[in-house]
Amino acid sequence: MSGEIIREWHFWLASIATGACMAFSYDLLRLFRRLIKHGRIAVDLEDLLYWIVWFCFSFALLYYGNNGVIRFAAVFGAAVGMLMYVATIGRFFIKVSYFIIDKTIGNLLRLFRKLLEPIKRRKRAAIRKIRLTCGTIHHNIKIYHSTKAKQRREKKKHGRKKKKHKKEKKKNARVSSRKE
Repeated sequence: MSGEIIREWHFWLASIATGACMAFSYDLLRLFRRLIKHGRIAVDLEDLLYWIVWFCFSFALLYYGNNGVIRFAAVFGAAVGMLMYVATIGRFFIKVSYFIIDKTIGNLLRLFRKLLEPIKRRKRAAIRKIRLTCGTIHHNIKIYHSTKAKQRREKKKHGRKKKKHKKEKKKNARVSSRKE
């Protein structure tokens, strides 16, 4: 075989390997999402980052391996690599990995949660007591302020009555002094 054909075969195999790596890395991303729950925005951002990284890698493969020319063979090779991965290892990878992680790390996490449960209960009880105490204090402060406000209103009311009474006395004194 000529050197050019061998080079094309190497490029084809590199395209297949790239496709398999793309599928494998997406399975790792799926496994990560299964272990740690994500919101919709986080999933979208992860997918965007995934495709940006793999676009750059594929572009580098095309640039250095095929002088920047996008050929159907490269795209087809990546698709074949993805399909080969999904048909062989990919079928079992997520299930087996999740099972192994769940049985090892998952059991440790569940044990850790059981050990922390009494601490959590005490913390919840302390928070309830603090809330009740704060609520009682808040209630007492409200009562105090409403009582003080009531006393101030009463004082103002009496103050007005005294002023009115004094004004009336002065009026009466003037009227009586005029009569005399």
